Amino acid sequence: MRLVEHAKKFISDSISKGSICIDLTCGNGLDTLFLCKITGESGKVYSFDLQPEAVAITKALISRTQRIASCEISEACHSQFSSHIPFFCKGNVSAVMMNLGYLPGGDHRTTTTPEITEKALSSVYKWLRPDGVISVIAYRGHPGGKLEDSVVQKLITNNRWNCRVELGNKKETSPILYMIRKM
Repeated sequence: MRLVEHAKKFISDSISKGSICIDLTCGNGLDTLFLCKITGESGKVYSFDLQPEAVAITKALISRTQRIASCEISEACHSQFSSHIPFFCKGNVSAVMMNLGYLPGGDHRTTTTPEITEKALSSVYKWLRPDGVISVIAYRGHPGGKLEDSVVQKLITNNRWNCRVELGNKKETSPILYMIRKM
C-alpha cells in the first residue's frame, strides 16, 4: 500500500459527515477532495497553498465535483492557516493533512521549508479536537527534504505526540508518513 493510501485510511477512520478538516498544503487538490467527500455538505474543509497554481487546480477540481459549498480554499502559507479559519474551529478540528516538498508537476525550487513547517505543525496541533489526527508525508528526496523531515521528527519527539510512522521503502531519501493522534 502506498503512503498516500495509508494516510487516507488513517484519516478516514477519524472523520465523518459534519467533521471540520484542514488540508495545509492542497497541491493538486486530491487530499482536499478526499476530505470533502467524507465530510459532506454538513462538514467543512479548509484548504491552503502558497502557490496560485495549486489553488487554481484545487478550486477547479472541487468545482467540477460540486463540493465547493463545503470547502474554503485560500492562497496562503500553511503557517498562516489560523488567519483564515473561524476561531470557533479551534479545538474542533477532526483531521489535518499535510504533504511536504514541492507541488507535483510544479517548480521544484518552490518547496515547503523546515521553519515554516515546524510553525504550522506546532500550531495546527492545538486546533485538533481530542482524538483528532494529522497525517504528514515528508518527501525527503529533494534539497532540504531530509532537514525538514528531521524537524518534524524532533517536534513530534519533543512534544511526546502519539505517532505511528510508515516508510515508503528502506532508502533514506524515500518518503515517510507520520500519523499523529491527539490524546
